[in-house]
Amino acid sequence: MKKKLATKVLSLILTGIMMASVTACGSGADSSSAGSSATQTVADPASDAGTAESTDAAPAEAAVPGEPFKIGVLVSDATSAEALGRRHYLEDYIAKAYNMVFVYSDELGDSAGEKAAIETMITNNCKAILSESSFDRPAQIEQCEAAGVYYAVGSGALDAEQYETYKGYTYYVGSVGPSDATEFETGYQMAKYYLDQGVRNFAIFGGATVYRNSMHVNRVAGMLKAMVDAGGEGASYQGMTDPGAIIGQLMADGEAKTGAIGDVTLSGYLGGYDMDDAWFAKGAEMVQAPGVEVLLAVGSGSDFFGTATNGTDVKIASVDAYAQDYYEAMANGSLDYLAGKFSAYDGPVFMALYRAVNGNPLRDPEGNAPAFDIGYWISTSAEGCKEMLDLDGDIDHPVWTMEELNALYDADYAAFEAFVGDYAFDRIR
Repeated sequence: MKKKLATKVLSLILTGIMMASVTACGSGADSSSAGSSATQTVADPASDAGTAESTDAAPAEAAVPGEPFKIGVLVSDATSAEALGRRHYLEDYIAKAYNMVFVYSDELGDSAGEKAAIETMITNNCKAILSESSFDRPAQIEQCEAAGVYYAVGSGALDAEQYETYKGYTYYVGSVGPSDATEFETGYQMAKYYLDQGVRNFAIFGGATVYRNSMHVNRVAGMLKAMVDAGGEGASYQGMTDPGAIIGQLMADGEAKTGAIGDVTLSGYLGGYDMDDAWFAKGAEMVQAPGVEVLLAVGSGSDFFGTATNGTDVKIASVDAYAQDYYEAMANGSLDYLAGKFSAYDGPVFMALYRAVNGNPLRDPEGNAPAFDIGYWISTSAEGCKEMLDLDGDIDHPVWTMEELNALYDADYAAFEAFVGDYAFDRIR
């Protein structure tokens, strides 16, 4: 059970984000095995076959101009709902539609594993790398630039300093994923949802905040800022009301401090991913503390704390992905709010790589690689979650289809950006 939880954790923190996005999850893969070539699930486009190894027909739409090739995919998690959903979309839809080959790494556990995996992929004639592992993104970018291999960040983003450094690199294609501002807003809106209902006593699961992971720090900061805004006159977090100051304090402390925030109370806080008996005991004590009404979790709150809330009135809100397990958790009452990614997140970044390798790179008006921001779908009921899950899980008619992606092949920057930004569930439905 704890191994299963650990792999879910790695997906949340290590999937396409910045800084070693959640380094230090105790279950990282051994670096001795990281970096070996992974599975090739469709035929090599350079082979005589030239078609996907599948009895299923490819999507009916005509393919865009350009030649197929191999893309290496770096992953720090291979088994969570989020990771499996994205892989399903790439291998079972994109690969068939475009006659592509995706070569997956083993589950990576450190920067050395990332380096070895890239070397293996280059030897295996991969023309591009899609990174969903973030132990050392700068090293990944430098390695690909030196080798003349295109590189993009999937379902994540570089931090501001990294982007300024690498945005002009020839082989850096860009990123599609939640920005720090979007992560902050996601945490803010989650807390505000309950504050607007009159909830005044919270606990927070801060995940990789202890590792100064920017994604989780911003989510927690957003939660705290919402409490400050709802806490009445003079409310502050540790004397601070400015978002930047709150973020800076979390980066310094590696955790949120409990106590009063005006007339709102943060009664409990737990971070990290020790996932031993003592850690789970602390989690149970946190959610069962007197007065706690809602647990706000930067990651899989129902996986870690759902059992501890059984028989209580404590509600759990999580940031994760759309998967059957989370629908069932909402249906049985162990999850109340879900901000989730959908499986087709990597559709636009795939098209950016496809364009680059085929001599049609996408650049912003200043000539730099794009950093496209995208947020989450929100569900607050089992019925809403099921509707989103059904749309997300339809591989024959995915959230972003081949027909839509084809239109991006010759799109300018503004049109591409508008497409990525138009991800709302109600629009896509």
